[in-house]
Amino acid sequence: MKAEDLLADLKTSLGKSGLDEIELFLKRGRSRRFEIGSHGRIAGTSEEEGWAVRASDERSSLFAAGSGAEPMLDSWPPADGRPVRLPTAQPISAWKSPPDLDAPLLVDSEAISLLEAIEIQLVREVPGGRLLRGVLEEGSSESDLANSRGVSVGFRSRAAALYLEVAGPWRGSAGASFYLAEREARRFNPGALARQAANRLVLGHEGTPPDRDRGEMLLAPAVATRLLLALLPILVGEDGKDLAKAFRDRSGRIGSPRLSLIDDGRYPGGVMEAPVDGEGYPTREVVLVEEGALRQPLRSWRQVSPPDRAVGCIRRPSWRDLPRIGCSHLYLRSDPETPAADLLSSVARGYYLVDTTGGGHFDLRQDRFSLPVCGLVLRQGRADAPVGGAWLCGAVSSFLRGIQAVARDLLFLPGDGMIGSPTLLVTGLELRKEPG
Repeated sequence: MKAEDLLADLKTSLGKSGLDEIELFLKRGRSRRFEIGSHGRIAGTSEEEGWAVRASDERSSLFAAGSGAEPMLDSWPPADGRPVRLPTAQPISAWKSPPDLDAPLLVDSEAISLLEAIEIQLVREVPGGRLLRGVLEEGSSESDLANSRGVSVGFRSRAAALYLEVAGPWRGSAGASFYLAEREARRFNPGALARQAANRLVLGHEGTPPDRDRGEMLLAPAVATRLLLALLPILVGEDGKDLAKAFRDRSGRIGSPRLSLIDDGRYPGGVMEAPVDGEGYPTREVVLVEEGALRQPLRSWRQVSPPDRAVGCIRRPSWRDLPRIGCSHLYLRSDPETPAADLLSSVARGYYLVDTTGGGHFDLRQDRFSLPVCGLVLRQGRADAPVGGAWLCGAVSSFLRGIQAVARDLLFLPGDGMIGSPTLLVTGLELRKEPG
């Protein structure tokens, strides 16, 4: 049964307690999980269906959730939460459901073959290399939402997540791990993933860090996206206003003219592409930073006046979760005219940092960061020596203002939402043997 059809019964049930703001969220989904490793090959399938109800008056609210196709109406928890306002229905611009939402999930043989292909390709790249563990999860879901203010929407989604742990053949060498996401598992490229894993292993084994050095830094998307992820406290929600003040220069900018940051809940082909957010509010593109100037943080309809200027940015991963504000596809705008190879060839003396090797340390209030990285020494646009065990260090503000050029190879990686960046040419940072 649809959420809208059940709403009348909820109004009657909850209205007895004076709760007139009512929302019902229904979700059902199917997922498959595949794993290869030292324990062999494992495959499993699960199906789940659940519901969530939010209800409020002017003084308090309740949240209830449970498994099954619809809520039980005989009893409710006490309304002891803060009051909740629900959105009114808004026009939703034309939306064409992506065709790959209809594609079937991988069957056992396809999924295991994908993981085994990564393992085979890795051994070709690094003889003796090992895929210690490979986990592929893929799922699809249908959501239906209705509230007492006229919202009534349904939408579908799907996503695939891939986790890899690899190790080299060298005694005592450090391994590497990767976490990736696509809307459909068939988008994962075994050869490209194996090469990425091989690069991490070889650079970690053969590379050495400089004691301390500056120069031009070419940051591959895997490194740049990790730096962008650390900026979310400034970019998402109203709480980042005070943090953002410290990053503004005299002209009011927080970054280079090459820095434009966008969040788009309808990003074509994106893992989280949808016509509405987790409250049924329409999604769209919103510019957060334009050519270095902070235009606005990502805000929900509750924080924008008038509300019809807002963007749908409330995330709701499952029926168990309370809705919260968050980015969907937050990315640094690329330059369609600039191949990454052109930026590489332009570096006279510097480093090409291809990946991160850990989580790093970030302190926005102190305007400092340290990020473990690996890569290559560049001389006249050519690789001169491998770099491993190094730390990219500096001020967060120096990273933002030091972006000199942007390539066209935009890549999204999972973080808190999907975070995207192309290759960046940056000045003003240091590479060190120890974290700064």
